[in-house]
Amino acid sequence: MSTAIVLPTLTQWTKNHITALIQASNNTDLTAALDAFFSKDATIIVNGVQVSRLDFAKQVKIENFDEAGASVAFSANVEVPKDQDKPFDAGSVGVFYTAIISQAIRIRDVPVSSQVIASVNVVIEQDPSIPPPPPSPIHGFFDGRRVKALNQVIFQGPVTDQTFS
Repeated sequence: MSTAIVLPTLTQWTKNHITALIQASNNTDLTAALDAFFSKDATIIVNGVQVSRLDFAKQVKIENFDEAGASVAFSANVEVPKDQDKPFDAGSVGVFYTAIISQAIRIRDVPVSSQVIASVNVVIEQDPSIPPPPPSPIHGFFDGRRVKALNQVIFQGPVTDQTFS
């Protein structure tokens, strides 16, 4: 039986972290999701405007205001490793997703919902500012990957009948 840790692909890593950001329902979870996704000095561009990590966090909080739950559906992705010999270490990933966010607010016993439609391109690198943990009996790789650059085109609005068409 192997005790080696297998890292997810760059695409799966990106999808996992985007889902964690969208489904974060409190400040603690959101901060943890941001720290696990972004390098401390990441460049973040949203709808053509460079924003700080703090402004990005505020945007995510607004999207998830009073969230009761969220579902995310990824419909397309592309991945280009930086080094073909080390495809899990670093590279560029693009994903397209739709998220449905259900609010705790109810109108006539129906939760208020909104949709987020986004295209996200990220550059993922090993972050040298994250120290690896001390040696462990479980063999595997430390996951020091973080987003160095993010470019997002995003729309948030009401849920329509065509949301998942």
